[in-house]
Amino acid sequence: MSKPTPRGSTSRSRLRAAPRPRRRGGATKISITVDSGVLLETRRLVRKTGATLSAHVTETLARELRRQRLQQVIAEYEAEHGEITEQELAEVRAQWQA
Repeated sequence: MSKPTPRGSTSRSRLRAAPRPRRRGGATKISITVDSGVLLETRRLVRKTGATLSAHVTETLARELRRQRLQQVIAEYEAEHGEITEQELAEVRAQWQA
């Protein structure tokens, strides 16, 4: 196991998610390496929202998984039916607004 990076290091910072029960079988504590600038800015953002860093990271990862799944569904649909046209998108948008 590698040594922890000193707090405030400019090369790397470690982020540890605290264990907390979740709907799908609980949380798992992990250790990741994050760019120092990204971590600093994320901590500032999280502090303003009142959320925890762990909750923010979890939600961000979950959002990315949803985005990737949606991209997969779209790719599968387009493979079978052809590319989704602007007209089809406009029709769906009109239905949503109705």
